[in-house]
Amino acid sequence: MNARVIAAGLLSLGAFQAHALYLTPSTTDMIAGYGYGPSNCEPGCVEEVFDAEDLILLYKADVPKLASDPVAESGVFALSYQTQFTNTSTDPSGATISGSGITCGTCYLAIKDGGQSPGYYFFDLGFAGWDGSETITLADFWPGKGAISHISIWGDRTSVPEPGTLSLLGAGLLLAGWKRRKQLFR
Repeated sequence: MNARVIAAGLLSLGAFQAHALYLTPSTTDMIAGYGYGPSNCEPGCVEEVFDAEDLILLYKADVPKLASDPVAESGVFALSYQTQFTNTSTDPSGATISGSGITCGTCYLAIKDGGQSPGYYFFDLGFAGWDGSETITLADFWPGKGAISHISIWGDRTSVPEPGTLSLLGAGLLLAGWKRRKQLFR
């Protein structure tokens, strides 16, 4: 193999380094303090804070009640993302959210502990430049006096791929699998 081809391949691998979006309560692109108390106000409070309308739940991860329980995930992209809560599994002050699939023109992150003040931290992920595949790292939320109860990502309907696009992608994957199988059994 040509040395130039190998060098170009190594350089192209370096170009795809993963970047993370690191958020803390003091991150400047956030709005702190809303929805005090134990009740959930999403999506209404997110829509009010950011003057948005008709948001849908893209992804939500609830902290497990017991250390042996899995993280409960829901939303349109529940199968595309995963969250690992940090510091303790049932009383976390941080989290790592990873995955891909959301195209974020308008996306908002809500981090909740309704028993503390502020009860929520909100971030405008579109303004922060999140591309939907960068890992989001959360740190230092209510350390020593509370904990994250859940995180959620809200977005407008353009954040969700059209059903036709998903159908086309699925059909392409089925066709590729069928062709591969056909080649294997020749």
